[in-house]
Amino acid sequence: MSTDHSTQLAPYEGEYVWAEILDDKDPGPRKDHTDKPTSHGPGAARAARYAAGVLRLVAGGTLPGLRHAWAATSHWTTLAYMSDEEIRRRLVKRHLDTYLEQREGVTADINRLGKKAHKLTREAVDFGLTTEEGRRLKDLGTELKLRRTAGAALAQIPFDITTAQPTREQIRRYRTVRALGRFTGVLLPAGSAALAVALAAPVAGLVAVPVLAGAAWWLGRHPLALAPRALPAELVGPRELERPAKTTDDNTGATATEVEVEVLPEEVIRLNAALTAAGLLNGAKSVEVLDGPDYSVGNGYTLVADLPKGGGKLVKDVIAKTEVLAGELGIPPMQLIIRELPAAEGGHGRRMHMWEAVEDPYLAVGHATSPLATAQSWDFWAGTPLGQTVLAEARTIPTEFAGGFTSHFYSGIMRFGKTAAMRLDVAAGLLDPGVRLYLANGKGGTDWRDAEPVAHRFTEGTDDAGLSAFEDLLEELVDDMNTRYADLKTVDAQLVPDGRLTPDLARTHNLPVLLAVIDELQLYLLALPPKRRERALEKLKNLLRAGPAAGVFLVVGTQRPDGEEVPTGFRDLFGVRVSVRCLDSRSSRMSLGDLASDAGADASVLTEDHVGVVVAATGHRWEILSADFLSLPDFANVCQRARQMREQAGTLTGDAAGQPRITEPRHIRAVHACLAALDELGTDRARVETLAEAIGADGEFEGIDKTKLGALLRKADCGNAVSIGAVDGQKNAKGYKRSALQDALDTANGAD
Repeated sequence: MSTDHSTQLAPYEGEYVWAEILDDKDPGPRKDHTDKPTSHGPGAARAARYAAGVLRLVAGGTLPGLRHAWAATSHWTTLAYMSDEEIRRRLVKRHLDTYLEQREGVTADINRLGKKAHKLTREAVDFGLTTEEGRRLKDLGTELKLRRTAGAALAQIPFDITTAQPTREQIRRYRTVRALGRFTGVLLPAGSAALAVALAAPVAGLVAVPVLAGAAWWLGRHPLALAPRALPAELVGPRELERPAKTTDDNTGATATEVEVEVLPEEVIRLNAALTAAGLLNGAKSVEVLDGPDYSVGNGYTLVADLPKGGGKLVKDVIAKTEVLAGELGIPPMQLIIRELPAAEGGHGRRMHMWEAVEDPYLAVGHATSPLATAQSWDFWAGTPLGQTVLAEARTIPTEFAGGFTSHFYSGIMRFGKTAAMRLDVAAGLLDPGVRLYLANGKGGTDWRDAEPVAHRFTEGTDDAGLSAFEDLLEELVDDMNTRYADLKTVDAQLVPDGRLTPDLARTHNLPVLLAVIDELQLYLLALPPKRRERALEKLKNLLRAGPAAGVFLVVGTQRPDGEEVPTGFRDLFGVRVSVRCLDSRSSRMSLGDLASDAGADASVLTEDHVGVVVAATGHRWEILSADFLSLPDFANVCQRARQMREQAGTLTGDAAGQPRITEPRHIRAVHACLAALDELGTDRARVETLAEAIGADGEFEGIDKTKLGALLRKADCGNAVSIGAVDGQKNAKGYKRSALQDALDTANGAD
């Protein structure tokens, strides 16, 4: 098989198999058995065949390597690894470097002459000048003036990227000249040297043959990549080469003592413009980019930058104007995420992390199914899995820190997933058999109905019975908290660090966590009369202040928490605050607190599309999360598993275990209140109107009238009002005597 060696062979990366091509018409070697054997005999023929086979094997192993070596040499010599774009950038960079060297040279000459003139002037002041030195100083001043004028003129001439662009012919000439230089400067001398060594030292040439054959064999099986390379690092970013150079003059504007080429990515230029428009940046200054723009997030880009010193602006000032910045950048506020880097990440007040997203990242990340849906158990002390960040990083909100529990406050407008987020807290508590659930639902409905079979106490609605049950629930919680503190006093002090309940102590001494969940708290507070509302709030505040160390944990949900419905002093007692969408920034501040709001947290930026998206704040730290999804069927399964766990662990109590709290009926409590009123009045009888006015001024029966009181007393078997003689200016007034009230009470106690 003939080979045309005059043509350049492309590198072959496969395997070569030695073959011999025969013509179909050629009968092949003639075997004439009548021929006489040669004088060398059959051994010589066999040796020849073996030698030919070895040569064929060597050739088959080395020829691919030699051909690839030839292709690699040609690839290097002709600069085939350089793309036209790389050559174009190199030529532009050469023009730019020359341009900068000229300006730097002028600046260096100005500085040199200036120092020399300053030295001569100082010597003239100290020692005086000769005529020759005076003439030299004058000439030096003239030259310095000319150089400064030239420098100022040169500083006004920008680098013209248009004229610096090479033509195709120049790119081709660059490749040809470099290829010729490599051939004449490297390949030709190397080949001549190898030939000279082979002729001068044949032994060395013979030794080099197997070495070269081995190298060719290895290269044939490990071919080099002969493809255009990526742009070198110093040439990456076309803006660095195509942006006109910017120059800076001195304060007088007359000379250019320092030449600086400032190359900024387009993203940074847009950010600077937006910060300037928002009044956060002086137009002459720029942020200092430390990392980025980084497009690896897949949805826009991120960057880390420092605000310039001397401007008096911090990241919190930038966060406060997020909406303005988003408008200047031409994107919705939800697609601009700015945060201050904490000290743990090398941050400070001026260092910010910014993410400009192409699409809403909170909608893009979606809602993950809560791990609580399939978890067989959960450690409530370890926190509640709430949701995930825009980077799909799971987030858990704490249930305790600093040695005690920290309660959770949920708020925001309806239909945006507030109750669904609260359900995650409850599910985490239910999957821990060491948690006792107290649940009050102000709005009724089916949101919490599945938890009733496992709740120690469960109540719904804000009718009279619901309000009384709610107050009883709070009263029992306060009693349980006080009992818990009494129990802790009997435990070895070494087991109660700082007098607080610990996870180990809770499990070993049968001291369950008291999880109190109140949904739609504002409905309860609005339905209660003023004085009863005050008492309920005082109990709640007491539970928040003193309860954490005793293992009391509150989860409270409400809608817009203004000062009238849910007082500020009450909201501020919660360590963790979670808010769904709010209608305005004022409502968001009420929901999330001043610390988080001052740090930039604002639930009002959430739109109608952000159902199940929450702002979670712990003090001044906050994040926007896409809440995990726990459907009602999944929650029902959690409740079923929770009941089974408590039945097996022996921790099922209260209403779920058929153990209701024994309390006196309302009509019996009304009799007690009337007897107490008679004691205060210092009499043994009183009209119904007088009794209603006395017990209706305060307490549980606030605002009661004589008709309702009469109905309660009749239900308590006190009978109808009777004539009690001259009372309150009436000769024959009707009312109740102490004896009738006491008899009814004794009868009720006897029946019990």
